[in-house]
Amino acid sequence: MDAGVPDFAPVPGFDGAHQGARVLKYSPNGARLAMAMDGTVRVYDVQERGVSLKHELSVPKAMELAFSPRGTYLMTWERPVKTESGAWTKNLCVWDAATGAQVGQFERRQIEGWELQFTDREDYCVRQGINELQVWEPQRFAQGTVARLPVEHMQSFDMGPGSQPAIAVFTPEKNGAPAFVRVYALASILQGSTAPAAQKSFFKADKVTIKWNAAGSSLLLMTSTDHDQTGKSYYGETNLYMLSARGDFDCRVSLDKEGPIHDFAWNPNSREFIVLYGYMPAKAVVFSYRVNMICELGTQPRNLIAYNPQGRLFCLAGFGNLAGTVDVWDRERLADGKLCTFDASNSSVLEWSPDGQFLLTGTLSPRLRVENGVKIWHCSGQLVHVDMVDEMYAAGWRPQRFAAVPEFPRALPAAPAPSAAAAAVLAKKQAASKPVGAYRPPSARNSGASTGDYLRRDLSDAPSAPYVPPGAAGRKNRKVPGAPDKAPAPKAAPKPTMGAADIGANHSEAGAVEKKLRNLTKKLKAIEQLKERRDRGETLEQTQLQKIDTEAEIRRELAALQ
Repeated sequence: MDAGVPDFAPVPGFDGAHQGARVLKYSPNGARLAMAMDGTVRVYDVQERGVSLKHELSVPKAMELAFSPRGTYLMTWERPVKTESGAWTKNLCVWDAATGAQVGQFERRQIEGWELQFTDREDYCVRQGINELQVWEPQRFAQGTVARLPVEHMQSFDMGPGSQPAIAVFTPEKNGAPAFVRVYALASILQGSTAPAAQKSFFKADKVTIKWNAAGSSLLLMTSTDHDQTGKSYYGETNLYMLSARGDFDCRVSLDKEGPIHDFAWNPNSREFIVLYGYMPAKAVVFSYRVNMICELGTQPRNLIAYNPQGRLFCLAGFGNLAGTVDVWDRERLADGKLCTFDASNSSVLEWSPDGQFLLTGTLSPRLRVENGVKIWHCSGQLVHVDMVDEMYAAGWRPQRFAAVPEFPRALPAAPAPSAAAAAVLAKKQAASKPVGAYRPPSARNSGASTGDYLRRDLSDAPSAPYVPPGAAGRKNRKVPGAPDKAPAPKAAPKPTMGAADIGANHSEAGAVEKKLRNLTKKLKAIEQLKERRDRGETLEQTQLQKIDTEAEIRRELAALQ
């Protein structure tokens, strides 16, 4: 799909053969698709209108799959098994995706960071060994490594993109020494140099998340601890740093709101980034690559950032334990506010289409085992397609073979007409959004007359009898022994049919109105509290949402009584 409306028709070539797949992985250029099945790994060639089976690899229990950047090589990982001799099996295999031949085999026990990391041109790949980085040429695995970089206590590494790649290596704190992220130029490693081009040290870093910009010139480092020693947070402490790959710039990103860093992301143009941070509602800020603030986007219950491939649009979303609201922003019109907001509740994944005009959201198992499926949204917030599945474990767009990312139109494109499935969902939602009756607690349901019925009875013109305490009628005729007889009371004059009865009725009516005013005011206060909880990102029950929907009706009643 270069641009325009996605095709929602099923792709021919599978014919149910993908049933039972444990892992599914596209190559970064979208030319190949790999599936891990019970007893085998299948590799498909992907065309514009279908797929065809290319190879079946003898990997009985593959748990993970990964492609090289151009899809030339496929890596598989199985659980390590100890042989009778006591040696571990070589459970990490590298395959030629075109021929199906095995070209490399390694031992890798840990699943974290298991795959080899390739340069964009695939001329070199790097593997983490014991206290060292190993550089290989994929075309000549059998000839051994071409370079090695010793790194004591290394925990992880990340290969940067670009024509002159660099490698960021993280070593955590140990014996009172600070943690380090050191950046090494691959060209220097190949020449035998062990000196880093840049480095940053810090404390309070049990682990680090590294994100390179698309140019490979700078990287953002989010350090985190398992526990917050200050006691302010249950989830530990996070900090964000900027580091240039050449070593000419580094700094800590100062954030003016207490709380964790929820997400951070580079713009594909490599010149700016967004950070979501602070206790909920989180704050979103756009920074330049020199860590100068460009724009504040306000505070909302959001924890996810996603740029479209062109960097023109981006999303701020609140998933997980948040309500699932998605805001779409136009980078060129930040001063005008967000473009749109839509509700993708219970979503586990959000991904932009390759042309940057559509968004895919999905509800996945095992996080949620009901209402699994995908929804396709236009960037204007319009729902255009829905596809529900009984159990879905992964969802995403097929990558595209673009020589260059297609330009985004200057004017926001119009949304296409929704598919039949989306139209049915929209019609159902519109019917459900019609006003319902006033909220009644479960204990009051199926109990006959409603509160309104009782209020109408109180407001009727019928006079009510004066209150008589229990037993008062008997006490009036009670005779006390030895007490003189009382003289008979004179007959009371008949009560007037007008005047006194009217006064009693008026008092009764005024009291009922005041009581109703108090009840309506109390209901409004409860609704305001529910709205505040909703705005903070809390998930409300359906009955609570229905109660919020009655606000307009309650205000009309209140205005009529006042």
